[in-house]
Amino acid sequence: MKLIGRAVAAGLGVLALGCNATTTAPSDTMIGANLVRLSVSSSASEVARGTPVTLQVKLSNEGTSPVTLHFSDSCQINSYIRNSTGQTVLPYGGWRACLGVLTDLTVSPGSDVFREFVWTGSTAFQSEMPLRPLPPGQYFFTAEVPASEGMLRATVPVKIE
Repeated sequence: MKLIGRAVAAGLGVLALGCNATTTAPSDTMIGANLVRLSVSSSASEVARGTPVTLQVKLSNEGTSPVTLHFSDSCQINSYIRNSTGQTVLPYGGWRACLGVLTDLTVSPGSDVFREFVWTGSTAFQSEMPLRPLPPGQYFFTAEVPASEGMLRATVPVKIE
């Protein structure tokens, strides 16, 4: 329940900050005695369609011992982009392919795991042919860590001009 309350607070923070924000409040959970935190950031809050923007995900272990997260598939850190109505526009079609194997991710104490995505305002992070550009408007980049120990989720707004 605590995690749901934090996700709602993070969502309200996004609305309160508007399109000038480049980061949002991180999502965190306690795993044993360790605080595990997920945060996202954007290199720009407003971009011209076709111009690259870098979206960064950071998963941090702020505790004093290693943390191992367990996953039911090969997708450990998922990324999505939704439009202002909440429709998933990336990955295109709303789903991603993950291998159906159990995986683990261990984060050392005081360490971070980074993932970076470059987006140009289309339906894919990488350039696809033919390019399917999205219309101008407000979009939301979300990263999720669906571990057995708890779901972490963080979002940052990005406006396409």
